Amino acid sequence: MVEQLGLEDWAWQIAADVYRLNLYSRLTGRAAPGGAVSDEQLAGAIHESFTQTNDAAYREMVELATDAALSAYDRVVSRNVKQARARLTN
Repeated sequence: MVEQLGLEDWAWQIAADVYRLNLYSRLTGRAAPGGAVSDEQLAGAIHESFTQTNDAAYREMVELATDAALSAYDRVVSRNVKQARARLTN
């Protein structure tokens, strides 16, 4: 059970990172410097986008970033569950 909770926390952290990177990239049109996005960088990108992006486009960016994050979560969990099952059968 402890392993399962650790996996879930880890998968959610990856999903959150994917969300932040994806949203930052969509808002700014460029990749995140250093491959990570700080709270300040994301807040700045969101703030700047309010003057440059209409509501519908912003909602679409958030939806796409959310979809990417949930997909990353599913891939992480599925991969680790498959590996755990393979170890159990061997």
